[in-house]
Amino acid sequence: MGHTLRAQFPLFQHPIASFLLTLTRFRRECADSAERRSALPKSEGCGRVVAVVALFLLLTPALRTFAAAAQNTDEFKRGSVRLALQWLPQSQFAGFYLARDLGYYSEAGLEVTLLHTGPGPTSLDFLKEGKADFVSMFLADAIIHAEEAPGLVHLAQIGRRSNLLLVAWKDMGISSPADLSGRRVSYWPGVFSATFTAFFKQNGIQPEAIPQHHSINLFLHRGVAACAAMSYNEYYRFYEAGVDFDRLTVFKMQDYDLGFPEDGLYTTAENARNRAGPCRALRTATLKGWEYARQNPEKALEVVLRESRQAGVPACRPHSRWMLQQILDSIYLPGQESAPGHLEPEIYTLAVKKLKTAGLIKSAPAFETFAPFERGTP
Repeated sequence: MGHTLRAQFPLFQHPIASFLLTLTRFRRECADSAERRSALPKSEGCGRVVAVVALFLLLTPALRTFAAAAQNTDEFKRGSVRLALQWLPQSQFAGFYLARDLGYYSEAGLEVTLLHTGPGPTSLDFLKEGKADFVSMFLADAIIHAEEAPGLVHLAQIGRRSNLLLVAWKDMGISSPADLSGRRVSYWPGVFSATFTAFFKQNGIQPEAIPQHHSINLFLHRGVAACAAMSYNEYYRFYEAGVDFDRLTVFKMQDYDLGFPEDGLYTTAENARNRAGPCRALRTATLKGWEYARQNPEKALEVVLRESRQAGVPACRPHSRWMLQQILDSIYLPGQESAPGHLEPEIYTLAVKKLKTAGLIKSAPAFETFAPFERGTP
């Protein structure tokens, strides 16, 4: 019967289905031999029953894990993928929203679910835990993770310059990096901290590190002398809070040879190896979404505001417009020969060198291993 079912119904070719068929035959054989089992000495019969129950309990968690992995793999092959973005809805992700809403992902044979992270679990956590197939994250943090847990690979480089800043109060005596030593400085912990850590070590600074999450209120209330900011986000919020820019000392990471490219697309080495087609399709469709945002910024803005409202995230048009323009300027660099999406080997080499100097890594994958799609990028 098992062979007949497998021939007539492809579903029964699945390993889980085969196991269930085997289990069914086993139960039938057990029923047929009930009389023989009843004739066994009591201790032997009970021992066999206990052994079967123990085996079943032992296999159940493994079977569930296998079934979940098989389901995720099948969904990936059918084009259903999950992409975790590294923050809450905002203009930083306009190209992803447009690629989804304009059907670019669908045209590429993909059904993409966008997942937002934020304070708490990061996009990298989602990838590690199997909750996402692709993630966006900063280049420096990806390099560090690639050393700690090999298997992360680069798929596309979207942001091609740094937007990272440290912003300090001038009237608190901060005018140079050395003035930060021993002072309270807040910045984002975890996967967003690599560049700041490199900045401190490069300049011989030992500040009192204070965790910063989604708010700059501690800085505005002068609870810290300096805080982390993105040029496209928090920096504008200072202006919104009534702080004139001439009251601030601004340290741009790119002015200290730490201007690493930021937002990129990443996946696992296994996905890159076994599902290169969907990986390339996601890359191409995402870049197409960003190109539409560049050509139609006001339409992109409407999509961002709608996405923010649906998620219950406060957003206003002036701030979102500022952010979108800053993001586009970091993707489409004037005078840059290569098209968006590429990661140049020399940029990767410089980032690795700086991270080694700062003591954040001891080694890094070869460029060809870290960015395999640069060999045959569409």
